[in-house]
Amino acid sequence: MKYCPSCKAHIEGDMNKCPLCQNNLQGEASERVYPSIDVMRKQSMLYKIQMFLALTAMIVSLACEFLLDVKTTFHWSLLVCVWVIGGELWLAAVIHGHHNPAKVVTLNTFWAAILIMFTFIIIRDIRPIYFWYIMPSLAIAAEVLLFIFMMIDKARNAMPYLLGCSFLCIIMGVLCMIITGEKSVMWVVCMMAGVVGFMGAVVFKGKRVPDELQRRFHV
Repeated sequence: MKYCPSCKAHIEGDMNKCPLCQNNLQGEASERVYPSIDVMRKQSMLYKIQMFLALTAMIVSLACEFLLDVKTTFHWSLLVCVWVIGGELWLAAVIHGHHNPAKVVTLNTFWAAILIMFTFIIIRDIRPIYFWYIMPSLAIAAEVLLFIFMMIDKARNAMPYLLGCSFLCIIMGVLCMIITGEKSVMWVVCMMAGVVGFMGAVVFKGKRVPDELQRRFHV
């Protein structure tokens, strides 16, 4: 352990300067008290580099279409911007929610639905396939993944996301059939997935379900 003759204090770690008076320390260095943050600095730099490249791609695409008149049948630069922004939001969700896979799955499903919807709007080709197949397929996939996470999650972080996704699957399916007056196979399967997911939570977790509803949703 190093020693500062000016402050008369023992300093742990391998520092050469006293953190109080900035004088040279004496003695032998000991094991570092705090871990090295070089890895975090490298990850931060990589994140900044990819963000810079993403923003550059947005600026270049907008300049090419609106300044250089590189045009197609639709505004392709807006499509690039939408997917770049969506990708950045997805990456931020993954980085900040890496300790909670259920949260990552929920946010990714939401952003995927929004991005695909904007894609159809920009290319001016709103097809029924989005509403009848893509949206229910995303909801079903999220329901299955959240159920798996609920079964293996000991911290019970996946429970509220599973319950929310189950209710959303049921409500969206009912509203879709009421508004359109038609019965879609995928939306029926989506509703069934929501009901099965909720029943699975009740069967496997028991009293935790009403506890989570009261704690998370104040029901």
